[in-house]
Amino acid sequence: MQEFMDKKLPGIIARIGDTKSEIKILSIGRGAGETDLQIVSRVQAQYPGVCINNEVVELSAEQIAKYKELVAKTSNLENVKFAWHNETSSEYQRRMLEKKEVQKWDFIHMIQMLYYVKDIPATLKFFHSLLGTIAKILIIVVSGPYNIKSVKH
Repeated sequence: MQEFMDKKLPGIIARIGDTKSEIKILSIGRGAGETDLQIVSRVQAQYPGVCINNEVVELSAEQIAKYKELVAKTSNLENVKFAWHNETSSEYQRRMLEKKEVQKWDFIHMIQMLYYVKDIPATLKFFHSLLGTIAKILIIVVSGPYNIKSVKH
């Protein structure tokens, strides 16, 4: 995963923040936030000074608490706003559809979370519909040691 972050992620996030004063990142099923903060750090490095709005969808309240602790201990997050939603991706989807005001995102990542989704095609279609202009979605499913498969649109 670290090799992926170092070698592949910079190319994946290329252009997501071009001409934008704020980059909106949606993190689905993100656990305690270690990978998220690596992604945020890479985005900050590529777009210095640009504000980042990072919303997190995570079912486990315990993981959200750990994520918040990690953010509190991490420096250089002055330009990053975090919002945590204690819910599943399906609950998030249902809530957004009920609100009828769809937020558009510059970067959505779903890392090691599709295992918990009942209707994968519908889930992917919904989150793909949330992409803004010059936006990307990153999906990673780890199927075994060092065997990382990623799909980006």
